[in-house]
Amino acid sequence: MVRLIFSDIDGTLINSNFKVTPKTRQGIKQIVAQGATFVPISARMPEAITPIMEQIGIDSYIISYNGALIQDMQQKTIASHTMDGQVALQVCSYVSKHYSKIAWNVYRYHEWYSCDKENEWVQKEEEIVGLQSKEMSLMELEKQDRIHKLLLMGEPSLMGELENTLKAQYPHLSIAQSAPYFIEIMAPGIEKGKSAKTLADYLDISLADSIAFGDNYNDLNLLEIVGKGFVMANAPKDLQERIGNVTQDNDNDGIYYALVEYMEN
Repeated sequence: MVRLIFSDIDGTLINSNFKVTPKTRQGIKQIVAQGATFVPISARMPEAITPIMEQIGIDSYIISYNGALIQDMQQKTIASHTMDGQVALQVCSYVSKHYSKIAWNVYRYHEWYSCDKENEWVQKEEEIVGLQSKEMSLMELEKQDRIHKLLLMGEPSLMGELENTLKAQYPHLSIAQSAPYFIEIMAPGIEKGKSAKTLADYLDISLADSIAFGDNYNDLNLLEIVGKGFVMANAPKDLQERIGNVTQDNDNDGIYYALVEYMEN
């Protein structure tokens, strides 16, 4: 029997209207009632994950910042991996100088800082997650430390080049384009798959007894490390081909139908 269920949020657990569909909520609550533990695992900050769990109506462990922060049901820290403040300052200074149209954001625990609250990308993200960032200057960033994530936002046409540049300059950092308009930067070695293993070990559960859902490349190591990984039909085609277990898309109850099939088998 499955004991752990990991799920990405955006493009996976929630639909295009940023809601958990009734069927998906029903499927999750049914399998949790049978003894499984459902764990959201996302690039989002904790405060942007909690309302999604409230939509479902369950308490859960939370893995945020792509795995950089793991918390229990009382939001006590199980594991935390942060980057040095000076490294974050270097990255954001470089972006400000060479890519002035790209907005940088800084996340640490329950705090979100943006370089410009008037930036359209920042405002769109605030609307999506239902939270407000606090504006921060590079001078203020210089005083920060223990940073869980940097998020760069901008036109997709700029992001591929910037990602390659940053990977060359900072090969030790975890850098990934999680959407055409987002680049996520975390401490070295941060992966969803590794954080899933950390939580499974903490709970004394084998990953062979777990399943996972995802829709993008930053979910790949998670989908491959669990007993069975399901990829959404809205995921890139090459990711679907690599994982093989393709369920319906996030607008058509993909998680629900995969859970029903899994429980029946």
